[in-house]
Amino acid sequence: MPSSTTARYQRILVGVDGTATASIAGERAVVEAAAHGAALHIVDVVAIPSVAGASIGAAGAAALAATVAAGEARAGSALAATQDAARASDVDATTYLVHGDPGAAIVALARDLAVDLIVVGSRGLDASGRYVLGSVPEQVLFAAPCDVLVVRTG
Repeated sequence: MPSSTTARYQRILVGVDGTATASIAGERAVVEAAAHGAALHIVDVVAIPSVAGASIGAAGAAALAATVAAGEARAGSALAATQDAARASDVDATTYLVHGDPGAAIVALARDLAVDLIVVGSRGLDASGRYVLGSVPEQVLFAAPCDVLVVRTG
C-alpha cells in the first residue's frame, strides 16, 4: 500500500450504482486512475433481499427474481457508463457485477484484487449539518484493506 506522501496507486476500485453520488465517485476514480497510470476496477453490487426463514411462494419468488433482474439491468448501465468514461481517458478498466451486501462485497473484492485505493461517494451533510457518509461508505471506510477516498458529493 502506498504511503500518504508517495501515493502511487496501481489498482483502484470504485463502487457504482447508477446514482448521482456514485457517478461523481466514478468520475473521480477515473481521474485518479489516469493520474497514477492505474488499472481501474468498477463494481456494482446488486443487493439480494433477504428471505431467510420465510416461505415466499411462487409469486414471491417471481417478484424476487424480477427485483434482481431490474438491479442487474441498472448495474449494467452504471458499469458501462463508468467504463466508457475510463476508456475515454485511456484508463484500463474492468467491470464486476456482484450480488450481496454492497459494503461487504466492495471490501471483499478489494481484498481479492489487492487494490491500493477504494473510491466511494458520500452524501455530504444532512439537514442538521452533521456529516453523513451513508451505510455503504461507512462499511468500506472502516473495513477496507487499503486507502479509501471518500468523495464529497452533496
